[in-house]
Amino acid sequence: MAFGALLPIVVEKIVYNHIDRRLNARTEKVEKIIERGGLHEISLEQDCSFESYDILKEEFITIGPLENDPDYPMEPTTEIRDWEIDGDQLNHRVLITPFVYDNQLYELNIGEGLSSIEALNGTIYKFTLFTMLGIILLSIFIDTGFIHYLMRPFNRIIVHKLKATKDPTSFKYDRIDSNTEEFIYLDDSINDLMRRTNEAFLIEKEFIANVSHELLTPISVLQNRMENLVADGTMDENSTEKIIESQRTLGRLSQIIRSLLMISKIENAQYIKTDTCDIKEIIDDVCEELHELIEDKNIQLNKSISSFKVQEGNRSLLFNMFFNVINNAIKYNKPSGSITITSSDQADKYSVTVADTGVGIDDEHLPNIFDRFKRFDKKNKAGYGLGLPIVKTIADFHDIEIDVQSEVNNGSTFSFAFTT
Repeated sequence: MAFGALLPIVVEKIVYNHIDRRLNARTEKVEKIIERGGLHEISLEQDCSFESYDILKEEFITIGPLENDPDYPMEPTTEIRDWEIDGDQLNHRVLITPFVYDNQLYELNIGEGLSSIEALNGTIYKFTLFTMLGIILLSIFIDTGFIHYLMRPFNRIIVHKLKATKDPTSFKYDRIDSNTEEFIYLDDSINDLMRRTNEAFLIEKEFIANVSHELLTPISVLQNRMENLVADGTMDENSTEKIIESQRTLGRLSQIIRSLLMISKIENAQYIKTDTCDIKEIIDDVCEELHELIEDKNIQLNKSISSFKVQEGNRSLLFNMFFNVINNAIKYNKPSGSITITSSDQADKYSVTVADTGVGIDDEHLPNIFDRFKRFDKKNKAGYGLGLPIVKTIADFHDIEIDVQSEVNNGSTFSFAFTT
């Protein structure tokens, strides 16, 4: 850019130097003529002045007398003047040379037109502008391609290692090919970090699984003892009610532990996906099992589902996923409300939508509905905050995309997108 901006100035300087050399040469030639033959040699007019210019008005010579002044500077000077020739104002570069002839001071002006230089400068400016634009565009194109080439190892790390990793256990530790030391160091650092993360992840999952198993045993023992106490019939009515309430509490605790154990097993890939699952049949079975709850709450169920088969899935998990969502649609629905279950086939997606007319979910809670132990309906003590996390875990296990839309007092819509 700097070179492009300076180029016209440099060209103008070179051209001016070239003109000045020609003006000096012509001045020397005129001076020699005057020395040899006097002013009469160059056709001096009666008023002691001489004027000559070419037909194109680009070059001229004028000689005119000056008032004798001992302080007049005798050094030649160069100026840019607008010279009037035949009524036209023309821009010239003029070499002004004072000289004395026959005790009279004269001024010799030899000029050369600059119109061609101005045109040349305009051409140079345009050429420079378009050249610079071309260079800039070419530089951007080359730089973009070069940066893309340099960043290929980094992009492979992002795509094949980070984005392709669903959990630490599925991380790929293969080294990405690169000749850049920084990317090699980054790749090795990510591998080391994921090894430590994987170790911590497995320890956490193992801890959850072990604790869940260990807790289920004493809970079962307590439940059996309480059932025996109630069946014995020796306690009074008040004690019996307390025992029954304690049984309900133990039942809820057992359900929480079993839910955590299920999540842990799914995340640790302890379930296999070998079933061919018809989504329509699964939803029909879920609705059949929840039929009594639907009737008790006087909810209208609308279904319009096409058949779609998941070739590699786990039927019990998919049943559990839809069971939790439809059960919530019943539980949080309004009396005499409705549930609408529909499906749609697109180019590469099969989607199932479960929409209800229930209480809905506030916008501030939507981002956290799949977090564990998040229960937004504080009045409903039957919720433990694990139903939707189980749904999300099963969906991720089957590569199902979930989208949730909800509005307070207008219901919620859960959409499940299967890749076809």
